Amino acid sequence: MLLNAMTTRKPHFLKVQFHYLLCTYPLRRSWRHKIWILAEAVRLLLGYAWLLITLRFATRAAPIGGKTCAAVLLTHNRPQNISLLVEGALRNGFVTKVIVSNSNPQVKVRDWVTSTDSRLLLVDETSRWQPGRRLVLARQTGAEYVLSIDDDIFLTPAQWRDFFSSLLADEDCPHGITGHLYWPGTTSSNGSPFHHVAGRETKVDVLIGAYAFTSQHLKRVFELAAKIGISDLSQVRNGEDILLSFSGTKRPRIHAIRPMLQCASTSLPGVALWKSDEQFWTERVSVFEKLREIQLTMGHAWSSKSKSESEV
Repeated sequence: MLLNAMTTRKPHFLKVQFHYLLCTYPLRRSWRHKIWILAEAVRLLLGYAWLLITLRFATRAAPIGGKTCAAVLLTHNRPQNISLLVEGALRNGFVTKVIVSNSNPQVKVRDWVTSTDSRLLLVDETSRWQPGRRLVLARQTGAEYVLSIDDDIFLTPAQWRDFFSSLLADEDCPHGITGHLYWPGTTSSNGSPFHHVAGRETKVDVLIGAYAFTSQHLKRVFELAAKIGISDLSQVRNGEDILLSFSGTKRPRIHAIRPMLQCASTSLPGVALWKSDEQFWTERVSVFEKLREIQLTMGHAWSSKSKSESEV
């Protein structure tokens, strides 16, 4: 319903965020959790204000050691978010191309992005592609390095720079800012054996939300996809991040980069995929187990069973 309304008029970013927050109210089990929505609203206001300030006054960062990258952004349910992501990327001179792929036929992405920067390519897809589309677009850029961030995570220009620097410092694995540790036989707060990790420098089993990777990682992604019977990554709705996480010669890493702002719909059913599909975690366990076995047989796996199940 909200998305249909947005196709006829463009609500302010904060208006949509507060709508998301209100939608979470009946889903909160305790009164303490319900009241906490006020603190989240304040944090949202402060984060948004500070993000706008940093975007306004950020100086454009030059290529890092002569290295540049492309940025790939996807949008479907949150068109009001994409402009902030685009501006964060374009404030950095090391970003030579930004591709925005919109898979929602009810939305025209140009209606939501005002930038006329020559590095920006806006694409209204003719097919309803899935999240795996990011990997296909990343390969099409021909870039040696790619950053891709989900449309519910907002980084400042400086955080984009730090993220890219982390990749350049260690190209043996893909990098992120949030991840999961896979501990079979346990149950995390999300109801799965994937345990959430963020806000620190560490190895993880799966990257989620934000990805920094190389063309070599992409090459391995497509090789791994073929081995588990995936012929078209653009059709992969769940698990493309797991494929990417297995693309290095060692475990992926996350970094202590805390997003300036996160969309209030991150855990909202009907908007966030992981809260909208009953088979979401079952599918992810299956994909992870298949890829782990393939890595073991290929002889250069980072995820021996002992590491994956016990190392933090």
